[in-house]
Amino acid sequence: MTSAAPLSGIRVLDVSSVLSGPLTTMLLADLGAEVIKVEPPLAPDFTRGTGAARNGMTAYFYNTNRGKKAISIDGRHPAGQKILSQLADRSDVLVQNMRPGKATGIGLDPEECLARNPSLVYASISGYGQTGAASGDPVYDYVIQAVTGMVDAQRDPSTGLLDLTRHFPADKITAHTMSEAILAALFARERDEDKRGQHIEVSMHEANLAFMWPDSMMQHSIVGEPDEPGLYPADFYRVYPTLDSAIVIMPLMTPSKSICQAIGRHDLIEGGQYSTLDSSNLHDFQEIIADCVKHWSSDKAIKTFRNHEVPVGEVLSRANIHAHQQAIAQNSILENNDPVIGPIRTARPAWRMGRTSELLHDTAPQFGQHTDSVLSELGYSSDAVAKLRTNGVIA
Repeated sequence: MTSAAPLSGIRVLDVSSVLSGPLTTMLLADLGAEVIKVEPPLAPDFTRGTGAARNGMTAYFYNTNRGKKAISIDGRHPAGQKILSQLADRSDVLVQNMRPGKATGIGLDPEECLARNPSLVYASISGYGQTGAASGDPVYDYVIQAVTGMVDAQRDPSTGLLDLTRHFPADKITAHTMSEAILAALFARERDEDKRGQHIEVSMHEANLAFMWPDSMMQHSIVGEPDEPGLYPADFYRVYPTLDSAIVIMPLMTPSKSICQAIGRHDLIEGGQYSTLDSSNLHDFQEIIADCVKHWSSDKAIKTFRNHEVPVGEVLSRANIHAHQQAIAQNSILENNDPVIGPIRTARPAWRMGRTSELLHDTAPQFGQHTDSVLSELGYSSDAVAKLRTNGVIA
């Protein structure tokens, strides 16, 4: 194993907030980058006050800012803008998720930053992109779910009722998309003879359109009428209640013979009416499965279907996913001991590299924890720092 993490030596200035930007930069921190998170003195990140907390730190903030430094700078103040500019000039990557044009108001205009620091990778996350009638609209995850087909995809096929996905997939998809783009831009910089960076843009709208398209749009990609309408497999997703919880299986993805054998209905195989599943018989077949499984414990259902090579999973509560046998075997959920929030579980980085050492951060920064040390690195004396604090430029 090599000792250096992949992004060791890369400095990231994080002037983003909430989820899409902070998760982007935490993914970079997990790869070894030094990430400096900026928060205004009077407006800590929204995630610091949202969800379960202990000793003033929330799990939400911890799970999106692990492994970072935190400084508090008022970017509206000229002295604060000077500090942000100095940090941008010393950074390899800058990430912001403000509405188009807003970063200019805190002295971080992308063209000006790149003019001073041509090797900078300046990453802008927006709701709808930099142009178009909606580009300046305020956007949150649920809005993007609505306009990219995600809510429609959650439509109950039996009742027609629409629903949101009850977490924040649009933000997280955007974060992973932007982290990919940043890594590509850093690689392009290394291959450029002048080591030039660039301005890269990812909109939540386009990131989620791209995410939804391969499967969710299979029924809507062909322009005009298709020769074969076919089935949309996810319309037949179903949760099957058991005596003590529930399981999921997918008949379309498994030979029906295996399922019939598992539930002891050999007559269905012999009759042949379910040898091929399509829209004419799939619902009835699911009802047969449901009528059987409701009399079983989940443990019996899991063992029985696995014995017949039927892919199956038990529906776990979020409170218990850390106890799944595979999560334990793979050490997928880490239990860290943060000095503020105390013992806390978090998902480990999903990648495993054969030659490069892992970097598993176990703490998240307190508000403004590293302000003084970062300013000292920029050459500010203790008296200058004290004056900035007195004037409300820093917290």
